Amino acid sequence: MRQTITPSAGAGEVVRAAARARCLTTALLAACAAAGTAGAAPAPTDPSVAGATQLEEVIVHARRREERQADVPLAISVVGGEELRQQSALLIDDVARNVPNVRMVSSPQSVSALDVTMRGQTVNRSAIVFDPAVGMYVDGVYVANGQGAMMTLLDVDAVEVVRGSQGTLFGRNNTGGAISLYTHRPELDRYAAEVALSGGDYGSFMGRAILNLPAGDTFALRFAYQDNERSGFGSSVGSGQDNFQNQRRYQARIGALWAPAEQTDVYFTYERFEANEIGALLHPLAGPTGTLVSQLGQLFAAFPVPGLPTVTFPADPYQGDANFAAFDIAKTDALHLTVSQRFADGLAGKLILGYRHLDTGTALDVDASTLPLADTTLYNSSNQKSAELQLTGKALADRLDWVTGLYWFRDNGGAPSVQSPGSPDFLRAIAIINPAVLAATGGQLDLTQLFTPLPVYEQNSVVNRSLAAFVHAEYRLTPDWAVAAGLRRTGDTRELDENSYVDIPGFGQSCTILDLTAPPPQGPPPPCPPIHKSVSYGYWSWELSTHYRVSDGVNAYARIGRSQRSGGWNAPLATVQDEPFRPEQLTDYEIGLKADLFGGALALNGDVFYGQYDDMQRLLARLNPDGTPVTLVTNAGRARISGAELEALWSVTRQLSLHASLGYTDARYQTFLYAPLEGGPVQDLSGNDFYQTPRLEAALAATYLIPTTAGNVRLYADYAWQDKVEFNVINDFNYQPAYGTANARLAFESRSRSWELAVVGRNLADKHYWYTGGTLGAPFAPTPTIAWAIPGERRTLAVEGTYRWNGAR
Repeated sequence: MRQTITPSAGAGEVVRAAARARCLTTALLAACAAAGTAGAAPAPTDPSVAGATQLEEVIVHARRREERQADVPLAISVVGGEELRQQSALLIDDVARNVPNVRMVSSPQSVSALDVTMRGQTVNRSAIVFDPAVGMYVDGVYVANGQGAMMTLLDVDAVEVVRGSQGTLFGRNNTGGAISLYTHRPELDRYAAEVALSGGDYGSFMGRAILNLPAGDTFALRFAYQDNERSGFGSSVGSGQDNFQNQRRYQARIGALWAPAEQTDVYFTYERFEANEIGALLHPLAGPTGTLVSQLGQLFAAFPVPGLPTVTFPADPYQGDANFAAFDIAKTDALHLTVSQRFADGLAGKLILGYRHLDTGTALDVDASTLPLADTTLYNSSNQKSAELQLTGKALADRLDWVTGLYWFRDNGGAPSVQSPGSPDFLRAIAIINPAVLAATGGQLDLTQLFTPLPVYEQNSVVNRSLAAFVHAEYRLTPDWAVAAGLRRTGDTRELDENSYVDIPGFGQSCTILDLTAPPPQGPPPPCPPIHKSVSYGYWSWELSTHYRVSDGVNAYARIGRSQRSGGWNAPLATVQDEPFRPEQLTDYEIGLKADLFGGALALNGDVFYGQYDDMQRLLARLNPDGTPVTLVTNAGRARISGAELEALWSVTRQLSLHASLGYTDARYQTFLYAPLEGGPVQDLSGNDFYQTPRLEAALAATYLIPTTAGNVRLYADYAWQDKVEFNVINDFNYQPAYGTANARLAFESRSRSWELAVVGRNLADKHYWYTGGTLGAPFAPTPTIAWAIPGERRTLAVEGTYRWNGAR
């Protein structure tokens, strides 16, 4: 059996025990003995283990209470903070490397934004106008916008990844799953400090500092700071700009813990995150039959007219052809407050308050060329506020565990954009060659309609509101068998005020949003009328589950649940008459087995799942009739997803541990009829593969510990492989074939753990791959207008040093 950490009665011990439980996910007891600030339990001495070491007990909070991971009827993976540090994991996407059926990458819109795919559900292009399918939570507070979410893993105790629908207990309905980060709380009983520095090729630098300061018996502060910098991998031949995909971001957090009594604690954090970078490198693709960009490049080459650019498709994957100066800036300020109170007879209450302010700006050459087709500046602002009140307790001789609560959420902000026009020289050149182009194409290609002489300004204001009430209870029928049920009622309101226009000299604003009911204007369209859109939704989410202890160390479970993702409005609007996209609904089924074998040395977690989607929301990139590039949320009708997952954690010996994972996803659209234009022809996409969803994923990681008289040598290595990935909802030539990458870390740690030196290597084989891509086209155009892909990280090497200090209060 695994050992269990039992907190003592003191408030300080409660905090330390919770930290220990969260940090010890897949590491051996010997490895977690190196957990420093988290402490460790003594090594087992049971001779029946035959030299192997037991895996530590893992405590999770996926059902809003502390439970053993083995008892929770959910597919959940936990990555401990110490494990992340031993891998030199720096950013949140490092978490997904060894988790089945989970893929995390930087967004093409912003490299500091996070795109997540979980069991075929993809979050792409973070924006305030729609909800992500996979929810992210920091200390229980929902992060509504993925912009700025590619944060560092600064002073994190654990990351819980819950797969499948989460419709009853989490702050927002999440059809894909949930990712929860738990920060390290201040410790009341000791002073502690940590300083870490690393440097390597591409000018990489990481600096981290952590300081824990108790002030009396009931109050403590904790300060944490991390700076990540690295030169980029790419450049553009069109503009000469280099340093694409660089990193320049920092994160700082101050935490305060007040525990005035054994039954009371108050935890407050303020966190600041900033990223000031160049952004993603969009490598242009011509495709097998040529895109409009490539065809225009060939056309311009036939006309020796000054002002016409040269369009190139570099052979080097780390070169682009953009000539629009890029930048990528994100700033967030977040405040979290959690107040916990334990009453008599097992009753407890918790209040979780959150506020997050976000401002971002991204300049992106979406056409990935020297042509002014889609030179776009995007902005995103958000003022997110949330409050959750929970009440938990036990009843019926402690056989019934229950939690109930209320949740309130409000987010207001906007996602405006500006599309830049062509230069005066370019537009004059277009006017010169346009008559010849019209004659050669029979009037089918009018260059003056393709390239706008004026910038297009899109402005909007968004308000999202949500109010929910929930209850969840589990009843233990026998010591080995329990059943659970949950119910949630959610009400959502989505409001949008929209304006999109060009500013014509001598005329003023001219609306670019079509009005299908108005007669064609004589001359330029007038300014947009006030456009206000509002829609409200109400829905029930529910869950039923059961788990049964088949034998000592073997638990089986089954669950069925329903969750929803709110509908809303696309921005920019294409027409005044645009209708909202509808809420997405998932009903999923899951059965699983969790086993501790060989005296707790081997842990196996496996499951199979099936999900049925109605009105599944998909993101489709296209060009508006005015030429503005947009990402359109549309409902795909019905879809089904099935698959399986397996994780194995094996403490082979006291020195060697292995972690293997395997994920399989079979995702299919059953009905998917798409009308790119209101009232226009319909495309049937029901035969397409899900985008951003590899059918197979596999990973293997190993940690080997070599004790010496001077200290410990620890070798960590992993290999992660994924199957083919389509980059577009409308499948085309733009995809990444199957590939794998290997990482490794070699560290030496002093016997006292006061210092550590490590050498870290990523993508050791320098494997070239595209981590994402995109294809845009005008509706029903015979060839795509734009296609690009973004290259992955090159091989990087770094040296890292860490110094830790602990002292009695």
